[in-house]
Amino acid sequence: METKIEQIKAKADWLLAGMKAHPKKEGVWQVTVNFSGYASLYGTVQDLMKLCTVALLTEEPYVSSTVGNPNIDLANIMELAIQLMPSNVPEFLDNVNEILANEDTQSEALPEYNFSTIRIISTAVS
Repeated sequence: METKIEQIKAKADWLLAGMKAHPKKEGVWQVTVNFSGYASLYGTVQDLMKLCTVALLTEEPYVSSTVGNPNIDLANIMELAIQLMPSNVPEFLDNVNEILANEDTQSEALPEYNFSTIRIISTAVS
């Protein structure tokens, strides 16, 4: 029978795949973000900078000459946010919660075979 830590480690290997430990820096993690090419990467970074610039400039008629066209591709920003969101973490936490919840019931469970009376004890839950 696996211990709770072994069960959690087994699930962590495939569920916590969003961040990887940096190979050379302790305490630093890496996240991989996928782009279709350099144009997509630069477009996303440009949209992020535009979004921040427009958000900081709250005076009504002002349009920054650096921003030029203040139209921001919000779908591009949302796609980046989705890629950065650790999608497997909630599933992993649900599994950890289930393992820990089962710990109480499993540790208190009756044996399947009672050697003192030589009869099988039913393990079915009523």
